[in-house]
Amino acid sequence: MEENFSQEANKREEIKIVDGVYERRYFLQGIMAAAAATALSYTVRASHLAEPFVNNGSMQNPGTLAWDEFIKQAVPVAQQLVADPGYSVDEYLFRIGSLATRLKELPDSKLGPYTDVDKRVWFGPSFRGKPFLIIQWRMDPDAVLPPHNHPNAAVCTLGFEGVVQLRNFEIVGEAPDYAAKKSFLIRETRNERMTSGRISTLSPSRDNIHTFSAGKEGARGIDINTMVNKSAPFSFLNMNEKPIDADKGLYEVSWNPELGQPKSK
Repeated sequence: MEENFSQEANKREEIKIVDGVYERRYFLQGIMAAAAATALSYTVRASHLAEPFVNNGSMQNPGTLAWDEFIKQAVPVAQQLVADPGYSVDEYLFRIGSLATRLKELPDSKLGPYTDVDKRVWFGPSFRGKPFLIIQWRMDPDAVLPPHNHPNAAVCTLGFEGVVQLRNFEIVGEAPDYAAKKSFLIRETRNERMTSGRISTLSPSRDNIHTFSAGKEGARGIDINTMVNKSAPFSFLNMNEKPIDADKGLYEVSWNPELGQPKSK
């Protein structure tokens, strides 16, 4: 019986994405599907039995956390999480992000224009520590930060002022090296309107490419960056805005590693 269950649970199917590109997907069937349905049914029936949460501590309201207090709380939490051998990157991002959503202020950090990419985009460090680095950004009205990746990094983006459209992508199949001029495919995984107090996250294994487009009033926020593995160079991407498959959210791209890099003398 155990052998039959294992065979059922590991049934797989190769799905054609486009010509020459396939993804292997696994499907749970039989006993696992029935168990999931039973658990969901029980959760729905029992939900009315939950007691309301009563806070007897000193929990603060959203938007009341000063910057120094945020750092004071976030750093020990982050250090404790990364010290755990079984820690989850997603748990880490959302724990730190949940604290960031309570910020009532950002420091008056010195920002400089990203002139090699878009002089209407401004960056500057607001905190350097372990295990994370916080970069503050400001975007003038209609400014655009092109698609770029974050190799080996986990990033939590917080919108603080204004509106920015944030899109995430993942590589389909294998991508060529930066030096290669070959095109490859990415799939759009998220497209969200970031306003004050909203967070967006990415990790080495999901949503690792993102791009920002500011609204008519501009935008301001922070990126909380944590290296999950050894630091590696990033790259911008050249992207054709017209998808090659709109239903699947597929776009053709190529690396542009020279964009935004310091000019060699």
